[in-house]
Amino acid sequence: MTGFASLGLDIGSTTVKAVVLDGATILHAAYRRHNADVRGELSTLLAEIAERFPGRRFRTAVTGSAGLTIAELLGADFV
Repeated sequence: MTGFASLGLDIGSTTVKAVVLDGATILHAAYRRHNADVRGELSTLLAEIAERFPGRRFRTAVTGSAGLTIAELLGADFV
């Protein structure tokens, strides 16, 4: 795969959710409880996405009650 895909992250008080889109087509979706280890679970999830889509670049946006800091760390938009 080449080009950009969209990566949406929703980081809440108890869960981390991710969706990878190519246009309107869902390529990958994940829902995880983070058990108060937001960064650890997000790191694992992003590593899995990177492994599944090697070389793919993403336009990323982050939502959720715990998402602002993560968006800043990733250099992504916070919605």
